[in-house]
Amino acid sequence: MKSIQILLIISLLSINFSYCQRKTLTIIGTVHFPSRNFNADTLFKILENTKPDIVLLELDSALFSRTFDKDFKLKYQSKENEPVATSKYIHMHPLTKAGYFDFPNRDYYRNQRGIKQAEINADQLLDSLYRIKVLTKRQAAIVKKFYALTEELNSYVERPLTDFNNSKTDRLAKRRQFYQHHKIRKVINECQEFSERTVKTNSGLIVSLKEAYGSLCDFWDLRNKTMSANILNVCHQNPGKKVVVLTGFFHRYYLIKEIQGKDRRL
Repeated sequence: MKSIQILLIISLLSINFSYCQRKTLTIIGTVHFPSRNFNADTLFKILENTKPDIVLLELDSALFSRTFDKDFKLKYQSKENEPVATSKYIHMHPLTKAGYFDFPNRDYYRNQRGIKQAEINADQLLDSLYRIKVLTKRQAAIVKKFYALTEELNSYVERPLTDFNNSKTDRLAKRRQFYQHHKIRKVINECQEFSERTVKTNSGLIVSLKEAYGSLCDFWDLRNKTMSANILNVCHQNPGKKVVVLTGFFHRYYLIKEIQGKDRRL
């Protein structure tokens, strides 16, 4: 099979992947809910400029079917930018299709492993240990840096689209996520308090906050790798079609990395 060559085109709005001039994939980092400089109308204008044949949303199959009917009209008054903009665009361009690329049954997966149940509890316990100064100097420095990275990355939510669709923000997101899923995980593994406190999963199992947080971190990689594979499958099944992916901008760097890597192995 002839290798698929990838051309990386960096623009102000997105990163495009062109496959042998037969397929084009555009990944657009988004903010899920309206903010000061980004809303559904902003995203609709981007779709108008991009003119996709297929729009992929960060939804799993269950959420997608609850959001759209067979004509891609919204089944309820959504507050999220991506479904609203996509439905409006398809209404204006009825030959366009919409689809999903997220991890299948993602909330079920999280609930079965205590991820959803432990997220807030783990964050609150870590913050408490940090504020009462019982962490070691090294641990406290990691938490402080994680907080700073989180605050900086979250500030982009209120900025224009171009500010969170570029390589600089991708590098910031990558570093912030590395701290959360590796450095903070190590701190949690070192603190006995996270082994002593537990949550109950939807399947009835009792797991420690330490174990549940580890599952959260592992799921970040599993989810992004799955999403990347799902996106590539859609591209391969629709040769010659322009595919636009709408994803929360925290995910953008990971999807780009995975899709580039997988394409080189084809």
